[in-house]
Amino acid sequence: MSKTIYLIPGVGANDQVFKNLDLQGYEIVHLKWPKHKKNESIQSYVKKLVPQIKTDTQPVLIGLSFGGIVAIELAKLINPYKIVLISSIKTHHERPLKLMFLNSLKFHRLLPGKLVVQFRFWLNWLLGKLSSEEWELVELMIREANIEFNEWAVDQVIHWHNEEVPENLVHIHGTSDRIFPSFYVRKAHWIKGGSHFMVVNRAKEISKIILREIAGGKEIKINQKRVFRKAS
Repeated sequence: MSKTIYLIPGVGANDQVFKNLDLQGYEIVHLKWPKHKKNESIQSYVKKLVPQIKTDTQPVLIGLSFGGIVAIELAKLINPYKIVLISSIKTHHERPLKLMFLNSLKFHRLLPGKLVVQFRFWLNWLLGKLSSEEWELVELMIREANIEFNEWAVDQVIHWHNEEVPENLVHIHGTSDRIFPSFYVRKAHWIKGGSHFMVVNRAKEISKIILREIAGGKEIKINQKRVFRKAS
């Protein structure tokens, strides 16, 4: 059976954040966020995503940051072929203590989302050094951001409790991630120096890992391009 890759962006991001990934050979579907309810749980919310998943292919869920949490919860409903997390967390044990501190202060609710994203120095610290092209992408996503949804999503991350790690899960993480520091993360493919924005500026390395994991590990070359075939 063929495989379809479903891309799930993070808080404040949109489809464009995945534009540098090279996942040729697979059908790519960008999952769209349904409308959320103010006090809705993430478990209830992900049920709204199920109709977007095709039933005649094997789904591969690729989630970035908050999208990784969504991917894990969605996997509990659809049994995907593979789950790939990028710059995310597998369980609440990998959530940094600073998020729990902010939760105790309700900081993420008191500070308006629009105010946070307008301070470039704040984003520079979170995302790492960006090129002018990368800044254009960030600013585009800021202009198109749904602030209410973003605030709800951050609240879900802070209160997410999961201890179950699927066997078919692949975790790709940067050693310089400041939102989900590598100190808390266990068992991952490490991108040295990778920031929380590495899906854009380290996309080539990430793509190779994803293709290898989907294919089962056997690397071959076709037309001088490296691709991967499932091991027999």
